[in-house]
Amino acid sequence: MSSSSNSLMDNLFQRSLEDLVKGFRLQLLGESSFISKALEEIRREIKATDLSTKSTALHKLSYLAALHGVDMSWAAFHAVEVVSSSRFQHKRIGYQAITQSFHDQTSVLLLITNQVRKDLNSANEYEVSLALECLARIGTHDLASDFTPEVFTLLGSSKAFVRKKAIGVVLRVFEKYPDAVKVCFKRLVENLESSDPQILSAVVGVFCELAAKDPQSCLPLAPELYKVLVDSRNNWVLIKVLKIFAKLASIEPRLGKKVVEPICEHMRRSVAKSLVFECVRTVVSSLSDHEAAVKLAVAKIREFLVEDDPNLKYLGLNALSIVAPKHLWAVLENKEAIVKALSDEDPNVKLEALHLLMAMVNEDNVSEISKILMNYALKSDPFFCNEIIFSVLSACSRNTYEIIVDFDWYLCLLGEMARIPHCQRGEEIEHQLIDIGLRVRDARPQLVCVSWALLIDPALLGNLFLHPILSAAAWASGEYVEFSKNPYETVEALL
Repeated sequence: MSSSSNSLMDNLFQRSLEDLVKGFRLQLLGESSFISKALEEIRREIKATDLSTKSTALHKLSYLAALHGVDMSWAAFHAVEVVSSSRFQHKRIGYQAITQSFHDQTSVLLLITNQVRKDLNSANEYEVSLALECLARIGTHDLASDFTPEVFTLLGSSKAFVRKKAIGVVLRVFEKYPDAVKVCFKRLVENLESSDPQILSAVVGVFCELAAKDPQSCLPLAPELYKVLVDSRNNWVLIKVLKIFAKLASIEPRLGKKVVEPICEHMRRSVAKSLVFECVRTVVSSLSDHEAAVKLAVAKIREFLVEDDPNLKYLGLNALSIVAPKHLWAVLENKEAIVKALSDEDPNVKLEALHLLMAMVNEDNVSEISKILMNYALKSDPFFCNEIIFSVLSACSRNTYEIIVDFDWYLCLLGEMARIPHCQRGEEIEHQLIDIGLRVRDARPQLVCVSWALLIDPALLGNLFLHPILSAAAWASGEYVEFSKNPYETVEALL
């Protein structure tokens, strides 16, 4: 039988991807045996001269690689063959296989150059799109350099679909071949004037990424971006423009005066929470010298804090943590909502609330906030309980206990922490008990008193995490025995 009739028979009885998936669902052999059998079949079929048989085999292989981690690098040459097909269906399967299996060291990489160039110059916009997507995924320095002229041309394509895809590939081309920036940047900027919302959306997305890496390069675009900020009604585009201005305002402070009013206008007018939050974040992170804007942002943060949705509540707390270093009043104003968030069901909300509460701790309120937190620690799950204890220990010992005025009170607090059932911070508490004993002479009588109370508490012996605390208490009792009211009882407790 000739090879062409062999291929025909293969094609006639070949299992499709759908058949493979159905077989997977019904298989009784075990997953690895089924995959081995399927691969055997694919290896045989992929050698066929008939492109339909070959592309179906490649399609199945791509599925196994994507969902089951099967290596398909061995089929690289077959992917090149399928891409060269004149049928779009085959070409699409070939490009998909290339994006999944090619990397910088793939030996047949150079074989696709002519085919990609041919498809980039195709009259069929969908073939152009496949080639652009492939370049975006596997573009190397050489490919990016070779296709910069084509990308430049396509950035001005009359077909919006193609132009949008060309804008999308620019980031990869710039990254792999930086000289392309000189060729394509001006044409990329021209797309900011586009009336097509999809093109505008794509190009703003690209500039957002570029500004994150190199804000200076986008500074000359401030006038065009300002126009988008004022005129656009697309929330996604506005969010990206705000991210760009947040970067630009940090390197050019004068820009803040210009953009602050339109940003406040979006904050007042928009009902989209995502856009309002981005306005808030831009103001508190990059425009925090503009008092009226900060006040409006804090008012919007308060709205987030009283939301039932934990995601929105988290965003409100997150915004407060950004504003806290420069405007602590904003945190203090919302103290009630922050404390309430400590009992939220969402663990991320609780942690963010805890971090905020610690940001407002000072020598005047440390006692009050610690008392609130110890109550929450008693009611919390082990993880959050220990986060609370650790946060209090860290805040109170910061800069050698700078916020602690009353060490007798603080030693009692350390003793109280040791009695919280879930406490696992024994080593930190041990260190601080000894440290305070060595540093603060006047606190030693209280240290001995607290140590004695810890030593006679039988509950502490049962918790391995607390043994370091008992060790510190024993050391303090011996070291400062002259302050002991009843040394015999202390010795009994030690024994």
